[in-house]
Amino acid sequence: MPVHDTVEQLKALIIETNLPLTEVALCGITCPYCGKSDRIRQLEFPEDLSGMVDDQTLSCYSNLWRRLNPASNRLGVCRFCLNPLALAKGRAETLD
Repeated sequence: MPVHDTVEQLKALIIETNLPLTEVALCGITCPYCGKSDRIRQLEFPEDLSGMVDDQTLSCYSNLWRRLNPASNRLGVCRFCLNPLALAKGRAETLD
């Protein structure tokens, strides 16, 4: 499956389940899509969502997380444009 399709599936899951469940803004990180710097949120690791979302959602989220992020770095989302992001070294990057 192309990376773009995987990113779109993660975006749909983020919107559907209102992820991240923890609303902590990452200051000083700019979204590469929309340029907002106060809307970046870190997505929870899949294991941190155990018991907080249903099993089917958690399985789908875990699968998407592994496909987009095999190195187990951080993923995030811009709460303004809702695009999933790779978070590394104090910056946000596109996933595709």
